[in-house]
Amino acid sequence: MKYIFLLLCLFSPVLAHCAPTTATADISQRETVYRAELKKIVDGYNAKVAAMAGDYILELRKISARMKTSGDQAGAAAVKAEAERYLKALKEEPDPFEAVPELTEDALVAKPEGLRLAQDNYVGERTASEVRRNESIVSLAKKYCDALARLQQQYSAAERDADAAAAKKALIKLQVAMQGKDFPVRTMKEAGLTYMAQPPTPDLANLKERAAQPTPAVKSPNAATLLTSLPASVQAFLIKPMEYDKEWPPEVTKWRFEGQGSYAHDFSLYNQPGMPAELGMYVQKDTMRAYVQGTVQSATHLFQGKNLQWVGRAMAWRLNDSRDLVCRVVFRTRHPAPNASSGPAACVAVYSVNEQNRLIASMTTPMVNGETTLFMAKHYSYNRLNIKWEGTKNKRGFTIPDHTPLRVAVGVVGGSEAGQEIDATIEILPSGHLEDN
Repeated sequence: MKYIFLLLCLFSPVLAHCAPTTATADISQRETVYRAELKKIVDGYNAKVAAMAGDYILELRKISARMKTSGDQAGAAAVKAEAERYLKALKEEPDPFEAVPELTEDALVAKPEGLRLAQDNYVGERTASEVRRNESIVSLAKKYCDALARLQQQYSAAERDADAAAAKKALIKLQVAMQGKDFPVRTMKEAGLTYMAQPPTPDLANLKERAAQPTPAVKSPNAATLLTSLPASVQAFLIKPMEYDKEWPPEVTKWRFEGQGSYAHDFSLYNQPGMPAELGMYVQKDTMRAYVQGTVQSATHLFQGKNLQWVGRAMAWRLNDSRDLVCRVVFRTRHPAPNASSGPAACVAVYSVNEQNRLIASMTTPMVNGETTLFMAKHYSYNRLNIKWEGTKNKRGFTIPDHTPLRVAVGVVGGSEAGQEIDATIEILPSGHLEDN
């Protein structure tokens, strides 16, 4: 009860009018609460960092298993080598000059893509956790400053000049300290708190038990659910602004976001009433990026008398003029398809708005690599739309007139295998016209 009372006194201007005490006692009480809250922040950070090692090793094991299933022995060997390197690094003294000493830039690989994506996500999580810790410490210090400022005002109003001067001195000392770039780190050290420079070695026996546990299925999580559970690296990806020449805005800046909905590669069905909802999607419309996540619940869905096997989620964009259909779409996945007949798969469909959403063009390609890129362009001199997937022979042309209002759906679908995990991002980018590609 005493601690709760002190906490209320620290952050409440009303309850701060406690019984008259000396400035030393009042400041000491507030500092006690400040240090207790500071310890909570550091303990939370340490717990987060400690769990990252086990999560990373489990992710590497999943990637290795998928590669072995698909026959990629070289990729599986690379993942095994990374796991061994990582566990060895955890036992070494961390380099204080490295942001993530257990996974430095020298350890990042170019191939296989699945491994590189796991590394990037790990580094992003580690970096974001440190940023959040420091932001929380600064926010707490600002509250402490406000408490000291209120204390000074109360002393001045009561004509307790000596006490007011003591409160002002403590306030200025803290404000000066906060100006330093290393304020959060120095604050933790001065409080006698130890923060983890890198995770401890995980309990490998416990990891085996965790790996044996079934992955909980997530069916159609909504946008709010996804946003709150997104890895920090994905959040950073979603909000990163699109880069382009502001004096010559590309065609994609004219697109208007309409919404998102269920999408079936079978028959190119988009957002029709009663369609099965297999996956969840979060769309950051101002950056034209999206995140798709979930678990395939059923191998086959019966919808309007049709069997649907490739079902997922897509976002829709409205184009007032077909000549603005010039773009590049980059799909990235943490769980690549083991082969060309499996999911996840990247999809695009183009509909004619003035013809009751008549399907003009659609294409789908399995995401067998960590990154899959699509080019789509309406030729500016004749009625031809070309869609091609980079690095594949998957290319098609379609007839499409100028000045036609279009709806473009871009999404990800799961395969015809229940239990499949989908974890992917989509990014729409500017692109040159057909001749420029």
